[in-house]
Amino acid sequence: MAYIAEGIVRFKPRAGSSFNLYWGDKVEVLSRENGRTKVRVLERGASPIEGTVAGRLPTQEKAPLQFMMVDVQQGDGIIMITPEGKKIFIDGGDNKLFARFAAARFRGTSADNPLDVDAMIVTHDDADHFDGLNKIRSSEKHKTARKRLFLRPHRVYHNGLVKGPSSLDDEKMFGATVSTRKGPVIVDLVEDVTAVPKSRLNRPFKSWVTSLNHWAKRGPIDFKRLAYGNKREFNFLRPEGIEVEVLGPIETRVRRRGRSRAGLRFLNRPAKDANISVTGSDTEHKRPSASHTVNGHSVTLRISYGNVRFFLSGDLNQESMDLLRTKTTPSQLKSEVLKVPHHGSADFDLRLLKEIAPVISLISSGDESSRKEHIHPRATLMGALGKIARNDVSLLFCTELAAFFAMRGMSLTLDSKRTRYFGFERTNFGIIHIRTDGERVLVFTHSGKAGMNEAYRLTVDKQHRVKLAKSIKKR
Repeated sequence: MAYIAEGIVRFKPRAGSSFNLYWGDKVEVLSRENGRTKVRVLERGASPIEGTVAGRLPTQEKAPLQFMMVDVQQGDGIIMITPEGKKIFIDGGDNKLFARFAAARFRGTSADNPLDVDAMIVTHDDADHFDGLNKIRSSEKHKTARKRLFLRPHRVYHNGLVKGPSSLDDEKMFGATVSTRKGPVIVDLVEDVTAVPKSRLNRPFKSWVTSLNHWAKRGPIDFKRLAYGNKREFNFLRPEGIEVEVLGPIETRVRRRGRSRAGLRFLNRPAKDANISVTGSDTEHKRPSASHTVNGHSVTLRISYGNVRFFLSGDLNQESMDLLRTKTTPSQLKSEVLKVPHHGSADFDLRLLKEIAPVISLISSGDESSRKEHIHPRATLMGALGKIARNDVSLLFCTELAAFFAMRGMSLTLDSKRTRYFGFERTNFGIIHIRTDGERVLVFTHSGKAGMNEAYRLTVDKQHRVKLAKSIKKR
């Protein structure tokens, strides 16, 4: 068994249509004859697929680090696979799309043979970042085998905030607070979310607890509330040379009942200012906001593998980005790849983006319904990403732009009303792939045309200088 050692390879199976393989795909080389290499593809279905590729297929012994931003429409959902096969789920959207992709990617699981997920990280407790993980549990009963996925998560990491019922006032949403000169500070921070009384939970969180209790029957789960400066929680990745720095949320120390406590301070509604990324928050009219608090205290990570660094920002906003910038040094922030905060919201801090100075920026957003329409990504954010990019040539990917819809014409709804409408069919989901060995980087998306990709190859040296290749080797 080996891994493909070059960019994009066209694979012709014994039966069915040809499709692309990519650097890092796992294969078994069977023979070489008549100018073609016969291979068995090992990760594209419930069972291996045999076929051929043109010429002599170059392979390597070690897999690259894989990073996949899944198209979940409005929300975030990321899967990271390490070279040795460890699996990290970072968020999961709020619909079935993340579950469907994961089930297709990791086929053949069962209750007796579940997928080991080394860590599930919920960056914060907005439903569009974790409710879709509940769909993985419900997929176990799906009548179609390829849509079923059985999990065994070993670790669940989160920011410690638990969102209560929507009937609560903002300042009561997360439990007890302590008043300070800078505003209320939340001190009801949670380690094990399954131990929280149901009366403290909103609907998605109740479902989340049900899922966690279900998966815990397959083995113990290590729950951990992450905060700035945590170091031991990702030691399980260090043997592979993967370093993870926890940069957020940033705690505030307060005294409650005579004891020092860790807390997360309430953040405020942003000023209605089109220039907020430059002018900052309105410090004179602070209005605590539950939604901005939970977003701003997202779990924030910088993942380093060799010379390549990924900055994962959750749903950070301008106020929390400003706080992070003042807490850190530029060397803690600079990264080659940026997961853009909050789906491209206009509520961001330009100075922090300048410190990160990415070459590749990734936005997770997509049309879903008018109820979830937030005009993501915003024009100010898109313009800023080009402005702060490290190189003259910068790469900006968006799941919404990578998706493809084919026009189908007049159609009928499936409900009893059978209403006519002009229909489109999503024929390609906007998944963004990044693969790296710590020096070379391949980033690509699929398209609505078979065999066509938008793809780029880069190299990153030890001084983190990035060079974009003129082309990618294809065969």
